[in-house]
Amino acid sequence: MHIKKFSGVSAKDAMAAVKAEFGADALIFGTRRVANGLYEVTAALDYDAVGPMRAVERGAYGANASAQLSEDRDRNGSNEGLGMLLRKELDEIKGLKEICKTIVSQAKGPDYEVCAHLEAELVSNGIDKRLAQRMVESAIKGVGPKSSKDSAYVRRFMRERVADKLAVSDPLGSRTVLAFVGPTGVGKTTTIAKLAAIHALKKKKSVALLTMDTYRIAAAEQLKVYGRIIGISVGVASSATELSDQIARHSDKDLVLIDTAGRNHRDRGQMRDLSGIAAANPEVKFNLVLSAQTRDDVMYDAVKGYSDVPVDSLTFTKLDETRVYGPILNTMILANKPVAYLTSGQRVPEDIELATTERLSEFFMSN
Repeated sequence: MHIKKFSGVSAKDAMAAVKAEFGADALIFGTRRVANGLYEVTAALDYDAVGPMRAVERGAYGANASAQLSEDRDRNGSNEGLGMLLRKELDEIKGLKEICKTIVSQAKGPDYEVCAHLEAELVSNGIDKRLAQRMVESAIKGVGPKSSKDSAYVRRFMRERVADKLAVSDPLGSRTVLAFVGPTGVGKTTTIAKLAAIHALKKKKSVALLTMDTYRIAAAEQLKVYGRIIGISVGVASSATELSDQIARHSDKDLVLIDTAGRNHRDRGQMRDLSGIAAANPEVKFNLVLSAQTRDDVMYDAVKGYSDVPVDSLTFTKLDETRVYGPILNTMILANKPVAYLTSGQRVPEDIELATTERLSEFFMSN
């Protein structure tokens, strides 16, 4: 690799100088305006990118490469001479590692180390790399050049900005019919039991539980057990029409919570069934329940799979079973939906909380 700085009266002129000497294979490290008003471009030619023979010729012999290389082959033997030259090139490339790091750092400005550190922290917490880069760049621009070198200040600023961007909601704040949907095993039934207990026993609201999970063995019985313990009624509906009847029967209730069977979001037939339920019952709100321990690509698939269902909010369960929380933020942004609830255990009703921007920002960025 050969690194060189080119200058010109404009950035375009400097780039033309790069192209004239290095050609289309040039790697551009950075462009800046220097003190004398000229524009300076730092560029490099990666020999690996232009072919080993061209690399040997340019790096070791210069302008009369072909003739000198031919002489060396005659004198030393083609294989031995080529091997020596390649080893020389490799040694030079190894020595350029630190030089390249310095050039890249200088090209990105004095706040490069702060940016790199904060971005690495976000990525290690599971936040998508592209999103992490945008978050850090936005924070650096927001604090201004004087404060951009202060990592602690930038961190506080970024956390506040992230908190401002987070969306949360309380779908049970008023008279509501709320259905919980999501993949199998994410904890929908337990989440419903927790919410029913809180609103019926602590907030003294009239609550009814309905289940459409007629697939799992004893699923309806499980909800009925919760209903008897809490002291509220439980109904079963196996179709959109039966659900409408059950909702009408409980029109006097403050809250109607609906449990649904786990659905395979890749099964279009099952997704159409849910869409049909929504179309037949426009008063029903939908909350998509996802497990925080699930890989984010699986959560992305679930969000896309449930896109035909009018989801109003999200719930993330099993927070106690994961160490990274970035996928929650990634999924929130993909879904463009607020978070309603967070759960972190099996205890009913203790292990659930209403999502807040402060709580979520703690997950993504520690103090």
